[in-house]
Amino acid sequence: MTRLQGLGSIEPLCAAAGVSRASYYRRALRRAPKAGEMALRDLVQRLSLAHRRYGARRITALVRREGWPVNHKRIERIRKADNLLCVPKKAFRPATTASRHAWPIWPNLAGELAPTGPDQLWVADITYVGSPRPSSIWRSFSTPSAARWSDGPWTTTSGPNWR
Repeated sequence: MTRLQGLGSIEPLCAAAGVSRASYYRRALRRAPKAGEMALRDLVQRLSLAHRRYGARRITALVRREGWPVNHKRIERIRKADNLLCVPKKAFRPATTASRHAWPIWPNLAGELAPTGPDQLWVADITYVGSPRPSSIWRSFSTPSAARWSDGPWTTTSGPNWR
């Protein structure tokens, strides 16, 4: 059909060939990727695999250092199309308990107790809250173990719906 394109309107040519105009234009607009696009895609793939934790903006900076004038949104599109998402780093979680110490370890007296109603078992926690001021704060929190979080403060449920 492209050889006949200069002879007249597209509509009678498509009717003669038995295809819709939309199919003709869809095929006409479809094109093979250019060599420059393939080279950029190859560079983005290599950089993304070499730097697994880099996001699109850091990869964009590396691509620009290679001499490509690209936008971070173009890099995002290429990475999304090739499924080259960055691997997020795990958040640092400090250990909450230093179990290797010489002090006595007190037994958990409530470990095997299963409360069957409210106000049968209360738990407490003493927490050190550091502050930039010289006087830091020690806080003590006591809550019933059968407590649950509602829309407001800690409340205990009572009655037949208690769990």
